[in-house]
Amino acid sequence: MQQLGYLKETPSQTAGPYVHIGLTPNFCDISGVYDTDLGIGMVNDKTLGERITVTGRIFDGAGALVRDAVIEIWQADSAGLYN
Repeated sequence: MQQLGYLKETPSQTAGPYVHIGLTPNFCDISGVYDTDLGIGMVNDKTLGERITVTGRIFDGAGALVRDAVIEIWQADSAGLYN
């Protein structure tokens, strides 16, 4: 098996660039972009439906862990319907 060296990602190799900075600047200590990070208020005490947790890891084609990725998901409402 060929050993692959680890190279620093460049903006042209990402889907952002720098997805975590663009979507969650407050979490990355970058203030003044958004009042709150995207997705921070998706669930509150009035939200109907079952709570789930999705976890996982993202690997590139060579098997290396991707450290800055976005996964797009679609979620039905509490009645099982999509808007």
